[in-house]
Amino acid sequence: MKIETTPRDDHQVNIVAEFESSDLEQYMHKAARRISEKAKVPGFRPGKAPYPVVLRMFGEESVRDQAMELLVDDKYPLILDEAKIEASGSGKLEDILSNDPPKLSFTVPLAPVVTIGDLKSVKLEYVEQSITDAQVDEAIQQVRTSYATPTAVERPAKEGDLVNLDFSAAYVKAPEGEEKEFIAKTPHQAIIGDNAQRPETWPYEGFSKNVIGMTAGETKTFIYKYPKDVSVEKLQGQKMEFTVELRTIQELVLPELNDEFVMKIGQFNSVDDFKAYIRRRLEADAKTEYDNTYFDELLDKMVAISTFKYAPHMLDEEIHSVQHSLQDTLARQQMDLETYLKVRKLTMTELIDQELKPVATKRLERSLLVTEVSKTEKLELTDDELEHSFNQTINEMSSSYDMKQMRKNLSNERLSQAVAFEAANRAMNRKVMEFLKESASGKPKAAKAAKAAKTPKEVEPAAEGNEKPKKAVRAKKVKADETESAS
Repeated sequence: MKIETTPRDDHQVNIVAEFESSDLEQYMHKAARRISEKAKVPGFRPGKAPYPVVLRMFGEESVRDQAMELLVDDKYPLILDEAKIEASGSGKLEDILSNDPPKLSFTVPLAPVVTIGDLKSVKLEYVEQSITDAQVDEAIQQVRTSYATPTAVERPAKEGDLVNLDFSAAYVKAPEGEEKEFIAKTPHQAIIGDNAQRPETWPYEGFSKNVIGMTAGETKTFIYKYPKDVSVEKLQGQKMEFTVELRTIQELVLPELNDEFVMKIGQFNSVDDFKAYIRRRLEADAKTEYDNTYFDELLDKMVAISTFKYAPHMLDEEIHSVQHSLQDTLARQQMDLETYLKVRKLTMTELIDQELKPVATKRLERSLLVTEVSKTEKLELTDDELEHSFNQTINEMSSSYDMKQMRKNLSNERLSQAVAFEAANRAMNRKVMEFLKESASGKPKAAKAAKAAKTPKEVEPAAEGNEKPKKAVRAKKVKADETESAS
């Protein structure tokens, strides 16, 4: 076997492999035997038809095509070994340059190369998050509000009341081509004022505060100007005249905060026990939110001082993943991608180039950086870390849509392997994140704090680029420059 390699500018390599004519003859016989096993040859049992009979019945070209497929499947791993190529994905058979002797042209994506900058030069203070008594009290108030009993009252509406109303809206000055009426008479229910349990975003944030001081049956008209960056394009910078008719006012009677109440809503022994739980939850949420922001900024700083080389297919796969996530989000909002593109006035190409590709690039390079740090720093996971991550992962995934799909498509053994792989990735990501935090903040964490800390936001695991693909994707009779993927 003769091998010639030619590097490309897109972190791929072109390989031309030439075999002996005897190799083709060997695979022609294998192909003929396989054909006779699958196709009925009169007078012969499956797989027992003589070679000349198969050639005569199915044609030499058909047998040769299958022989080439078998040769590629068998020899491709040997080609990579001979060329000393570490691939990041399946190669592509671009062209058959010669049939006798067999001479094949492949394009092979190379494993990513990450050159990490001086990470010790990156500094970013990490601030431990604390929760005040006032925040605990506010959270408890929200819980009580969710269990409140609405009671009709005959007085002007005030903050904290549950109100039912009808409203309509019209442009003060309708844009060209638009009718003056924008929202026909519509029923609306809200708790007046700030309310984390039932945040009011439509028709705009804080809308219900306009009925403070009104009595049931009263009507009120007022004007609101939408900001220029509001998500609904038709409303951007527009003045709207709202008409509101207040139908009912209900005061929310909160349950008394006592042992009986907290035991009814959860497994709490006392009010103090309940308050301690609320504090722990708020602290965990605050830490998670802060960690998300902190690690985003930290990784961006470290990516900026590092260099990355990767084949086009890695970015393409990440773009596909980002697009899939977007479609899932849209589906939850009862919208499809086609409608989304129309609303945004974008073509699919524009969406990919302007929005999906930048996100995918950032995700991929963060992931590659994390993987490289784990290797260069020789970070290893303990059995306890793996077990903890496995249990946590299986609990998180147990009721998810992905897990339900995996149960349908995978055997128990393969499902367990998939969860174990995901758990190991998560555990290593956490370990790398803590390593980078210690380096950037100069504050090593205590061992006990490490066990108690809630998981920071996961970084997407890097594509596996160290395992050589077993097969090459075939694209016969196609020139290399016609199949080059966009980077």
